[in-house]
Amino acid sequence: MPTRVDRLTALARGAYLHDVGKVAVADEILNKPGPLTPEERTVIETHPEVGHGLVLPSAPLAEALPVVLHHHERWDGTGYPDGLTGTSIPLIARIAAVADVWDALTSDRSYRPGLPPQVALAHITDGRGSHFDPVVVDALVSVAADLGYTAGERSGDADVAEHAAETCHEA
Repeated sequence: MPTRVDRLTALARGAYLHDVGKVAVADEILNKPGPLTPEERTVIETHPEVGHGLVLPSAPLAEALPVVLHHHERWDGTGYPDGLTGTSIPLIARIAAVADVWDALTSDRSYRPGLPPQVALAHITDGRGSHFDPVVVDALVSVAADLGYTAGERSGDADVAEHAAETCHEA
């Protein structure tokens, strides 16, 4: 059974590699300002499987494969590439998905400044149980509170979190 350090190492490697499949996506799509066409969205949605294929031959990186392949799955089954639901999504992929959206929301983008942590937290907590694993969101809320951040009475919008995850090509 993997140790806690082994699991954290797997998560870290997966986080570094989660978008490696985007190397196969044309720069015109990755750098396109504004919304993608349905055809372009289809191309973007191939990056988890392409990334999985790129990482698969490297035995030392095998532990990162669940993150690379499943970081766009959603708790309610509407994600991709496999439409997995709930706990059928590997835990490290569920953790990486929340961390990826946190980063997308709080980081400056060419089309908008990063959101304040309290606002990002409100958007993520609104996706608790639909987009994201409730336990993982609760862990983020706990860590954020330890750092002095709470969503407070703020109303979030899970679609904003989803949009941030899906428009990371516009960085």
